[in-house]
Amino acid sequence: MEAGGKDMGDALDRKVRVLLADLFYVNNLTKNRLCVPLNIGYINTYVNTLYEHDVDISLYKDVDLLLHEIGQTKPDIVGFSFYYWNQNLNYFVVERIRELYGSDVLIVFGGPSVDSDEAEQMKLFTKFPEVDIFVEGEGEAGFAAIVNRAFGGKAELYTSPIDCSIFLHEGQLVRGENTSTNLDLTNVPSPYLSGLMDQFLESEYMPLLQATRTCPYQCTFCVEGKERSRLRAFPLDQVKREIDYIADWNSKRPHVVLNLAELNFGIHRQDAEIAQYLREVADNVGYPKSVYFYQDKKFKESGKQVISALGNLNKIGLCFSLQTDHPDGILAIKRKNLSDGMIEDGIEWAKTNRIPVTTELIFGLPYETYDSMVGLLNRCVDQGFDSIMVHNLFLMEGIELARDAEISRWDIDTSYRLLGNNYTMIDEEFIFEYEKIVTSNKYFDFDDFVNVRCLNLMFYSVFQGSFYKYFFHYVKGLGIPLASFFHEFMSPTGDGEWPPDYLDFVDDYKRSAIEELHPDLESLGASAKRTYVENGGVGEPVRLNPYFYSRLMYREQKWIGEVFLRILADMAPHLDSDQIAEARQILEFCGRLIVDPRNIEASGGEINIDFDPNAWREDKFHRPYRDFATHNGNVSLRISPDRMETLRAFESTEGHLEDEDFYFVAVETLFPRTILFYEVDSSGLELLLKDTDEAVNGIGSSVTLGRVTAEPVEVGQ
Repeated sequence: MEAGGKDMGDALDRKVRVLLADLFYVNNLTKNRLCVPLNIGYINTYVNTLYEHDVDISLYKDVDLLLHEIGQTKPDIVGFSFYYWNQNLNYFVVERIRELYGSDVLIVFGGPSVDSDEAEQMKLFTKFPEVDIFVEGEGEAGFAAIVNRAFGGKAELYTSPIDCSIFLHEGQLVRGENTSTNLDLTNVPSPYLSGLMDQFLESEYMPLLQATRTCPYQCTFCVEGKERSRLRAFPLDQVKREIDYIADWNSKRPHVVLNLAELNFGIHRQDAEIAQYLREVADNVGYPKSVYFYQDKKFKESGKQVISALGNLNKIGLCFSLQTDHPDGILAIKRKNLSDGMIEDGIEWAKTNRIPVTTELIFGLPYETYDSMVGLLNRCVDQGFDSIMVHNLFLMEGIELARDAEISRWDIDTSYRLLGNNYTMIDEEFIFEYEKIVTSNKYFDFDDFVNVRCLNLMFYSVFQGSFYKYFFHYVKGLGIPLASFFHEFMSPTGDGEWPPDYLDFVDDYKRSAIEELHPDLESLGASAKRTYVENGGVGEPVRLNPYFYSRLMYREQKWIGEVFLRILADMAPHLDSDQIAEARQILEFCGRLIVDPRNIEASGGEINIDFDPNAWREDKFHRPYRDFATHNGNVSLRISPDRMETLRAFESTEGHLEDEDFYFVAVETLFPRTILFYEVDSSGLELLLKDTDEAVNGIGSSVTLGRVTAEPVEVGQ
């Protein structure tokens, strides 16, 4: 259906009634992740600066509230924020609008999923034929131009191109000039300070704060990479007043995370001052307690200032998102990574300042093979990252890699996977969102995809979940690449007798990783609908990594030590009996560290060991295990009163669940995950002095004895 055929009627002699929607699936599993709709708030305030006396605008996040409002009174224009997590939900509402009012409502989609490529823009009208106009780029200027044109009614609406907008007229694509990034942000009033966000803050939605816009990088896997524009900032005074406003609203709700809607926080000269102001407000008001953001891709002095100023407010620490380090792959995705030297300097700086360091990698990018990904993972371990996250590449509208030419260029094959909890039933119609996962291209096949998925589980369990972390750093210290060890663990050979439960675990994971994928949306939708019907609503998602991590932690303990030790012996046949004894001791220690929330004991007892785990951990495991050797002594395992209170409250609430669900909910709910481990009191250890000089200088010895410390450090929670 062509947009030019819609009936907007004659020019209006009243206020234009506008509804703006940034929809999300609202259910018991998403309610703690709902963010204030700051994006449509900015559109509201900007349009009001131009046409305040001519428009009546209201904002919506909850689809039920929007549907109710549409059913009461006909709107003139409905604008939707359009991204991969809500595109089907948006379109469901669009179809309802058409059922109620036919063509007499103007429907506008805008957001990151609107591509700048003409061929991709034409595909949007095929996929969403009831949408009249798509807005390209930032939304304020484009939507304001549409509202202005709509004042004249149907006769004026499609007479000429509209800035930042695309529509069909007589079957042809009409594109306006994308001037959105020329907008002076000093002309966009704050949705917070105008009171527009109060209704959402009242509902404890997660506040978003934006200080700058646009990204100077052109990564082809990201929606921001498709066009370049200059970096722009909101007035510093406005940002500070917004911080005060948000903090005042949430002073009694310190658990609510403040999310900085920044693509590269630390890139602008005012960011360090904003970070310092956040710190001051947190100290004075008690909010925020936790701030989440993406930092600048280039680690400059301003980035250090931001992280230093935020201190323990920083939710993720220092993050170097490498994605890939394949030289041809980096060029193919239009990216430029930091040099190894810059990364090493950053990690050393973070270590000195006791800041955890993480990296994010993407498997499925051009030129990346299974072997190159294994090499990258091992290099990340050697460089000393505290956390290593591996993501599978998925394609969405609005990124360059999703264009037909790129899919053909790289021979990309995809499958569909349910997007978390983003599904619902409205009036007997099932609606769901999906991820389009890259499962092969010309550089890797489906078996490689599954094998990387297996590595992903182990890196998640060890580096985000701290599962047997001491043992794996011991393995690394022996010169055994961890990715290779994880591959052996997840690919047991038929040689010899393995514990049957171990083989079942590996088979279960691989089968689940394959079965969550679907060849088409019809198959995926039918599967998700069955889940919805069987659960009487949204079911707990089978997030594979947390679920199988919970199995490793609590339901597979009887074979873990035996299997890990056997793989170690097979990969390092040169180890002597003393080293095997060391490995066995560390395995026992790791197993004893885990707190069972089903059977909580205030003390995990004492363990006789010959190294100081606290000193080794605080060194971030950079030096080998034997540098922290001690005379034999005991460490005590304890749970602090505050952790005990949290654990007992969880057991009281969730104790009715069967073990499978109980332990999965535990690892998904109890944060930080240090709660799942005993604290270690190493005061019972006696320092092993190698010689007098080393004792004086603290070299090669355990230098931090006699403390009780939280175990272990966790990143990304």
